[in-house]
Amino acid sequence: MHHPTDPTNGCRCVRKRQVLRRTLSVRVLLSADEAVQLAVCFVHDPSDPLAVRMDFPGSPEQVAPWMFSRDLLYAGLRAPSGEGDVRVWPPCRCHGLDSVRILLRSSYAAAVLFVPADELRDWLEETFASVPAGEEYAHLSWEGPLERLLYPR
Repeated sequence: MHHPTDPTNGCRCVRKRQVLRRTLSVRVLLSADEAVQLAVCFVHDPSDPLAVRMDFPGSPEQVAPWMFSRDLLYAGLRAPSGEGDVRVWPPCRCHGLDSVRILLRSSYAAAVLFVPADELRDWLEETFASVPAGEEYAHLSWEGPLERLLYPR
């Protein structure tokens, strides 16, 4: 990890980066006939800089958080992206949509989330200002996972 040196006293200063959260009002399409409006909290933790987590606070049922690639979400702002359980499509302006569409699919169910594109883009830009693209690996902490791998309890 890169630690800038303080020229005044030679101390090695570590700048702790904060977890970035943004709660957005999202329309969730559950089926062809059913949609609900939910608050979805997007979370980016600099200690896990490649990932984005989606939490569903206050949802009617206990909904597990979803984790996937920050790059996948960012790419989906401009072009269809993803394979498998998480797919992202950009706003379809020709159909009057200003929302990014995110498909979440499990072996039990699937849902499409309509997320306000501008608000999502603003939040993603904050995450890239906090941990720039290409610098993610400098923010990963390998000690804990490596210790658990080498010295299981």
